[in-house]
Amino acid sequence: MRFTALSRRVPLRFAAVLLACVVSSPLAAQRAREPFPAATPESVGMSSIRLREAMDSVRSWTQQERIMGGTLLVIRRGRMVFHEAAGWADKDRGEALRTDHVVSMRSMTKPLVGSAVMMLIEEGRLRLEDRVSQYLPSFDNARSREITIFQLLTHTSGITGEIYNDQNGTGTPYRTLREAVDAVGQKGPSLPPGTQYSYSDPGTSTLGALIAQVSGMASEDFIGRRLLEPLGMTDSRLLLHANDPLRPRTASTYRRENGRWARYWDNTMPLAVPFFRASGGLWSTSLDYARFMAMMLARGEYDSKRFLSRASIDLALQPHAAYVYSSAEQKERDRFYALHWTVYTDRYRPVAPPFAAGIFEHAGSDGTLAWADPSRELILIYITQSRGHNTRNDLLRLVYAAFVPGA
Repeated sequence: MRFTALSRRVPLRFAAVLLACVVSSPLAAQRAREPFPAATPESVGMSSIRLREAMDSVRSWTQQERIMGGTLLVIRRGRMVFHEAAGWADKDRGEALRTDHVVSMRSMTKPLVGSAVMMLIEEGRLRLEDRVSQYLPSFDNARSREITIFQLLTHTSGITGEIYNDQNGTGTPYRTLREAVDAVGQKGPSLPPGTQYSYSDPGTSTLGALIAQVSGMASEDFIGRRLLEPLGMTDSRLLLHANDPLRPRTASTYRRENGRWARYWDNTMPLAVPFFRASGGLWSTSLDYARFMAMMLARGEYDSKRFLSRASIDLALQPHAAYVYSSAEQKERDRFYALHWTVYTDRYRPVAPPFAAGIFEHAGSDGTLAWADPSRELILIYITQSRGHNTRNDLLRLVYAAFVPGA
């Protein structure tokens, strides 16, 4: 099924809009460091006892070594009602995890890349239906020529595999993002484009190369100037250099080895990939990432600045990847991939409680989750730095149990 089948439902072209993404001054950024006023859970219809129980569970998971450490941030109606951390930032050094620790967000980078692409679409510099080969010559071959930007954003391009040496991203044979992406285009997709959903890191890397090609600047610079800086995300980096002042408070990352957690990166080590890993290169804090989620929840606006139009946000959060599933398969699902988000929808079946249609979220493989529920006016950030843990769903249900009925 080709993208043209979707064109009857969503607009493809956007009129150019003026984006008020002015880079904040250092003083303005400092003043904006606490963007969500603190409030009691009860003042926004939540139970402090239940949220405390959720955090107690996070603490017990660290003691049971289900995770190495955990940070929970809960924001409702623009108010921060809970923000605590437990466990370890680096157990080997005896360093406790704090709420201000900088962490590896991995695939939570993808929504930033998707938003940057939507900005270029709004400006008329890209279109969803454009072929990648129009911009990247390495895709102008019989294998890759038909791949579209829409397919990259929905993980339906057929591109699979990895551009690093192994699944843990411990190295790469490439010197630049563009060099890696050119190899992706030359290799071509493993699946026919537009026929299956297959989550694709190389596909997002390709979007990063597209951003650079069209904007005329490195993709990390474009995302930094148009999103991180004006959002006041001063504790976020897309490439964490060895001498970066954030290095000392960057948490270590762990993965399971022989049934135990093993540290595989700490803040004294170089990055495994020397260029911006567009599919998962973001380093950030829970509070910083919440700013980005607040902009999305407010349909493109944050701190009186317009980043994306409401139409762009609404388009980005539609269950677009549903088009590759059969009718029977669609009826079995209440969530699909959108334009670099996962979204919950009741279009094909009711959403399983306690969740609701309209939720959008994204996780990261180093143990992170960003979650927004428009119906509840909720933003939730959960950070573990424990690659391969299985506590996200348990945590979500504990937080949802904190809502006061009818509030």
